Amino acid sequence: MPGERYFAVRDRLAELLGWIGSLADEVGLENDSEAPPPVLSRPVLIAALGEVNAGKSSLLNALAGAELCPSSPVPLTAEVRLYRHGAELDHHVEPLLVECRRPLGYLRNFDLLDTPGTNAKHNGHATVAEPFVEHADIVLVVFTAENPWTAATWDAVSRLSPEALSRTALVVQRIDLKQPQDIPIILGHMRDLSVKRVGHTLPIFPVAARLALEAKGAMPAHPELWSTSRFSDFEHFISERICESMERRQLLHDAWHHAARTLRRLEARFDVQRRGMEDDAWFLSGIEREMDGLRDASLEAAPHALGAALERYRSEVDAVVRNLWSKLGWWRSLARLFTGDGSAAEIETTFAARMQEVATGFARDDAARLADSCAAHWETVRPRVKERMGFEPGACAVAGTAWEEGIERFVGRLEKAVPQALASLRVRGVLDPLVRSRNASLKGFTAIGLLLAIAAGICGVTAIQQPAILLLGAALAVFAFAAVTAWITRGRIAAGYRERLLAGAATFADGLKTDHGEAIRLLFRDYSSSLIEVRRQLAAEKAALTPRLERSNSLYIALKSVELDL
Repeated sequence: MPGERYFAVRDRLAELLGWIGSLADEVGLENDSEAPPPVLSRPVLIAALGEVNAGKSSLLNALAGAELCPSSPVPLTAEVRLYRHGAELDHHVEPLLVECRRPLGYLRNFDLLDTPGTNAKHNGHATVAEPFVEHADIVLVVFTAENPWTAATWDAVSRLSPEALSRTALVVQRIDLKQPQDIPIILGHMRDLSVKRVGHTLPIFPVAARLALEAKGAMPAHPELWSTSRFSDFEHFISERICESMERRQLLHDAWHHAARTLRRLEARFDVQRRGMEDDAWFLSGIEREMDGLRDASLEAAPHALGAALERYRSEVDAVVRNLWSKLGWWRSLARLFTGDGSAAEIETTFAARMQEVATGFARDDAARLADSCAAHWETVRPRVKERMGFEPGACAVAGTAWEEGIERFVGRLEKAVPQALASLRVRGVLDPLVRSRNASLKGFTAIGLLLAIAAGICGVTAIQQPAILLLGAALAVFAFAAVTAWITRGRIAAGYRERLLAGAATFADGLKTDHGEAIRLLFRDYSSSLIEVRRQLAAEKAALTPRLERSNSLYIALKSVELDL
């Protein structure tokens, strides 16, 4: 097909423009209204002029390689016919102009204009054909080898504008009907007429279109038939005219420069996006530093916060000691001498349960305080993110429905630390030996008192009054001494236990300190996840930018390779 080199470059440019346009649409790059993309798809227009039965239709058929235009010794072309690519359809654009759509591959690149004869009876043909001829890429003026000096055709050539003449070639058809020695004479005569009519010699090509069409359709190929048609030089001329056409070359250059400009605009857009993403990343890092600062401040204030737990601890110690004081009363102690004494275990169990409550209450209050602090900070972050990055970052990860879950995790962390903190106090089992020793003393005094009372009773029964009174007095004295001992030992045990527990307050707080700090870190880790959607958005933008940059670079390299062909 003629002009393959031009069409290859054109198609490559059109493909690149399509890919570049797709990338521009993808990133929302607006079209440059001052420099719209050139239309590369406009086919090459070849117009054929000549007298009736000069062989114009046959010539166009030979170019297309198919029976496109009806041809016959009898004149068949009664109107101007423009053959274009498309589903088969004939449409009368004007009374004397028919647009003929045909699904022929050749017509993807060429529009073919077939005209009635220059000597046709209807005068309106020339008026319809003139605009097409003046703007045609190639004008073929067809003569027959039998009569190459027809006046009507030469008059039509004389009426062509200088611009149209620069794109005009003369074609002498049906040379297969003449003797080889006649051809140079005919061509010489044509050159003379060309100089006489237009002032210079136009390109002249003797051809046999019928033989060329047969050669193109021959299977297998028929080189001799093709050589006889002399169509090769003619198609080579068309190729050169297409490839060397200043208008067509300018069209390719305009398309190339448009593609290059668009790529530069895309590169500038990507550069802005890249810098914006870097700024966004730095902006998010600043917010994360704020979160870290809030966390560090909370960790520094943790010992002070644990002071509230110590206050609760001390108040619970007082309550436990009061309970112990009550359980060590005289009458209760006397009753347990006969029923067994488990008060030490009860007190220790009560103390452990109260310490668990202390840790839970403190953890809940402290977690709520920290979560509210995070939520308040997030309310300052949200508008900044929206203003800087253009989208809503979402809710705080430790507020709303997640508030209770975060507090429960915080509480659970400290609850697990309580048993170990209590174990570090070393108070379990301290109370039981003291209570047992006290009970043993009270049991001895009680036994002695009872024996003395029994002896007094026996003496009383036997009417020995004096010893009975003495024994009874001794029994009362023993019981009184036992009561005093019980009161004194109760106070000592309660005071000693209280002192032991209060001395362990710092130890208890230290036992919670590590887990309290870890709970704070975990809560702030949850809070920092509030930015995860923002980070994902930024990562998605970066992930989308990378292949776009690669595509842009690939398109630039491809465009540079096309530049070499230009």
